[in-house]
Amino acid sequence: MKPLRRPSLHSSLITFFLLLLTTSCVPALLTTTTTSTDPQPLSSYVFVTANPQPTATPFQPSQITPLPTMTAFPTLTATPPPTRQVEPVETNTPAIPPTTIPGNTSVPPPPPTSVDRPQYAISALMDYAGHTVSVSEVVLYPNRSADALASIVFAVNPNLWNGVFALQSLAINDQPSVNYTLAGQWLTVNLDAPLQPGETVKIGIGYQLKLPYSSAKYENFGYTGRQTNLIDWYPFVPPYSAGSWILPDPYSYGENLVYEKADFRVSLSFADPANAPVVAASAPASVENGALVYTLPNARNFTLSVSPEYLVNSADANGVTIYSYYYPEDASAAAMVLELTRMAVNTYSTEFGPYPHSTLTVCETDLNDGLETDGLYFLARSFYRAYDGSVRNNLSVIAIHETAHQWWYGAVASNQATEPWLDEALCTYSEHVFYENNYPDLINWWWSFRVYYYGASGWVDSRVYDTASFRAYVNAVYFNGARFLQAVRDRIGDEAFFAFLRDYYTRNNGRVATAGDFFAILDLHTSADYSDLVTTFFRYR
Repeated sequence: MKPLRRPSLHSSLITFFLLLLTTSCVPALLTTTTTSTDPQPLSSYVFVTANPQPTATPFQPSQITPLPTMTAFPTLTATPPPTRQVEPVETNTPAIPPTTIPGNTSVPPPPPTSVDRPQYAISALMDYAGHTVSVSEVVLYPNRSADALASIVFAVNPNLWNGVFALQSLAINDQPSVNYTLAGQWLTVNLDAPLQPGETVKIGIGYQLKLPYSSAKYENFGYTGRQTNLIDWYPFVPPYSAGSWILPDPYSYGENLVYEKADFRVSLSFADPANAPVVAASAPASVENGALVYTLPNARNFTLSVSPEYLVNSADANGVTIYSYYYPEDASAAAMVLELTRMAVNTYSTEFGPYPHSTLTVCETDLNDGLETDGLYFLARSFYRAYDGSVRNNLSVIAIHETAHQWWYGAVASNQATEPWLDEALCTYSEHVFYENNYPDLINWWWSFRVYYYGASGWVDSRVYDTASFRAYVNAVYFNGARFLQAVRDRIGDEAFFAFLRDYYTRNNGRVATAGDFFAILDLHTSADYSDLVTTFFRYR
């Protein structure tokens, strides 16, 4: 979730967030408690346990059988995109016409057997009209810790909805297994023998998603009348550190998931290929055996947004191709989003470090806000509708905020539940960096519009569980976080400040950074005493 905007621009958002304060976005029919690893476990937070054993569906026989043995797919490497003109050319179809994609249920081959990071090979058959997705997933997980692992934990976000996630089969090293537990977002796969340091295990999972309807108020996963969004839609292995899996509890606002870098190969086909919708994704597609196939190396996650109404434009940002998917009636606002994203990629690449992928996609969405994922971000339809032709609006500031998450979340990750300021404060201040580089006359406007309007206050290092409301959380983590970063910049000077940001990005690119990393690297770039700022803005240091 992203911060509240000025009510004068979109008053209906106020109603939404007032509802959010009194209504949890946790699914109904909560019955089963689960183990928590976050510092402040929510004893009252319980989850539904959706079919903890495999069940028969039209897509899978009732008897558990191992997933097919598959050959290795080629080494995943980013391919530089072709040179494109900066001025986008509107088209009514994506680069690959969706009408040419027949149904295909084959599972893509798995990654090589010797891997340095987790590998995900996912084959999905989507029934767009029926709101279901049948999935076969193969994961190669290397044990890079010093511990022998008796089990592997998967985060299963769709299992937080009642009846959405149906586990159909599970295999370990191509052998069927029922030795697992599924409770809430935790899928714990027990291994026959501990996975020793340096060893790799292959886990196959067959499942079906019965997608929930998204009211565009509380959730972003599922379908609306115009689109389907697959966000955190597949089981993935969270980071393992210091003897435990990092899988914090979700909360009614903010984000909670933590992601390791991984390589993705995703195959997508449709049950009704003659009426296949337009697909936006975290990476560009190729066609193999009639299916859309995506490869995305060294990424936090893989996201899809699908709509029969999407149009798409593209632009070039010094070799990075920007794709903008939007509804036909919002072409003017979409052109501004495309240009701002292009400018932001160039600005942040200069100020922080190179963008890590060859493409970046932005999708207009029926959600009420913006949302980041790796290689793709969402921007609310309400922003497009309220666009006033300038860069002094929510469409502009949230677009450049979400673009910044490709640096502070995608490249440099953090624990979004316990240290959300490490991405949200940095992304909010990145808006300032964007405006001072591209629209310096609007810096004072930005401070007033974004930071001071709601009264920035509260502990910058608040956890998502610490504040009494979403408003207080945003005021502290986003806006007071921006004030803290400006105070540090004023104290140590521009040269040291931007040298620090570039060094912090370089050293932590691909890692899950912590506040300790932040301050340790800051200390390398200044001898100034900023302890009073830490005392003023931080609770836990």
